Amino acid sequence: MSAVPLAAAAMLLLAASVPARADAIADIAKQLDTHSVVQIGELHRSLQIHTFLQQMLRDPRFVCRVDDVAVEFGNSRLQTLADVYTSGGALTETQITSMYRETSVPLTWNTPVYRAVYDTVRDINAKHLCAHPVRLVLADAPLEWSKIETPKDLEPFADRDTAMADMVEREVIAKRHHALLITGEFHAEKKTSDEADGLRTAQTIERRHPGALFSIVTVPAPAAAEALRMGPAPSFKAAHGSDIEHASFTMTKPGWTASRPAKGFTIGEVADGVLYVGGDSSLFPSPQIYLDRVYAKELRRRAAIIKAMTGQDFVAVVDDLVKEGRDQDALANPPPPH
Repeated sequence: MSAVPLAAAAMLLLAASVPARADAIADIAKQLDTHSVVQIGELHRSLQIHTFLQQMLRDPRFVCRVDDVAVEFGNSRLQTLADVYTSGGALTETQITSMYRETSVPLTWNTPVYRAVYDTVRDINAKHLCAHPVRLVLADAPLEWSKIETPKDLEPFADRDTAMADMVEREVIAKRHHALLITGEFHAEKKTSDEADGLRTAQTIERRHPGALFSIVTVPAPAAAEALRMGPAPSFKAAHGSDIEHASFTMTKPGWTASRPAKGFTIGEVADGVLYVGGDSSLFPSPQIYLDRVYAKELRRRAAIIKAMTGQDFVAVVDDLVKEGRDQDALANPPPPH
């Protein structure tokens, strides 16, 4: 079994050494009294959000109340690997990384904060933190990239929100379990202006099982947290029946300022609660991981298919990352002097 990546290990140590305020975790845990699923909509790569998630996962008051930790950043086709890994079984590094790399999101999940969730669930089970094992549920669409050659092959897996809602319904709600669901904020919004284009994960779960889901989004801007009277980080507030229910949902967006016009939906319309964790800084992986020629070639192939289907162009991004990886490698390993 391979070691935890250094960046992820550092983050785990940070989470363990900086205790979260007890009331934030305890208040979120209370939502499991009346809801089957607590969903946290994270900003991708956020070190502050994932440090708090690590604290939640290691706090028995919360994690021992859930049966499952369901994640967007994992291919549901590979659930057997997740079950083996988080129960203490041995996997190769290729098998471990395949769970979060074998998705339709080409680059995001390489960030160490996501691998850290896998490793933490494994660790809390190994240490028997709870009386029952906690299962890691991979919730993203069950695609198999080796069989995808054209945009038409990828289209059946394009509706990731429905795929995640289906998995939560099947693996959590149908089994009468309780779960923490970690997704991007986009998928945690219960009211949107683009419903005609498809429902978000939270919307689908709410419509199928009213009241089963408690959705939390973050407030990344300190100015917004102050305006909402959130208190020192980490701080949590339930929306409904509180002083933030009718505040503008734009206050949950990065870069919010008091001069930003309040328009659109309210916080209470979109989410059930908000979480302030002190800011939002991104943690990226070392670009040297893209020096694996086989992996880089496969990433370019996938990126070309995605571009043809959606117009999103990741090919140039992959090329830039490979170049950056080479530059870092050259600095770390200079040629010997003549």
